[in-house]
Amino acid sequence: MENEFSRGALLIFTKAPVRGHVKTRLIPSIGLEHATSIYQEILTKTLSTARKSNFSSIQVWVDGGVEHAYFKRLKSRHKVKFYKQKGKDLGVRMMNAFKIALRQYSHAVLIGGDCPSLEYLDLIMASDYLKNNTDVVLGPAIDGGYYLIGLNKNNAQIFTNVKWGKSGVFAHTCENISALGLKLDLLPERWDVDRTVDLLPYFKMKRKNATLYY
Repeated sequence: MENEFSRGALLIFTKAPVRGHVKTRLIPSIGLEHATSIYQEILTKTLSTARKSNFSSIQVWVDGGVEHAYFKRLKSRHKVKFYKQKGKDLGVRMMNAFKIALRQYSHAVLIGGDCPSLEYLDLIMASDYLKNNTDVVLGPAIDGGYYLIGLNKNNAQIFTNVKWGKSGVFAHTCENISALGLKLDLLPERWDVDRTVDLLPYFKMKRKNATLYY
């Protein structure tokens, strides 16, 4: 029987949903209010997906104010813990979150809060890989980044010299992993919502089960 240590931790990286600071590339086409609402909807759906997984701990790591009213509502509805991200860039912030989680759990999986195509089976598969001699799990995103990374040991070199926010993030991370001689497994490719072109598949998905987004 698995114990809490072996079931691992799920880390969700997100930002405080402040208008004008989230989904900025969507603002010219849909406006501040809608861009912010979509950001909140996707994070809500992500938490619904996360709760179907078997992790011992679900943690939301926030870039910005953890006391935002939206987060207070989420905290009352979902059994999650909130933490503040620390570090000068995304790589350092992820490394710091992994460092804390891996002190308490055998492995940790980190996802973004803006990938509505994420399925709970992706999370289960990532956890299973890490329990069975895989060092790193990556979930590639269509835009050249990744929506998920899982580790059973923290290694800062995985995150070094990566140009965050660019299309080569996934490829460069794979190069780092290969150079370290680590065993890598990949999940199915998924899409997230960053550009106007991503809105059509998002709205189609939302119509199928709208209750997950509120």
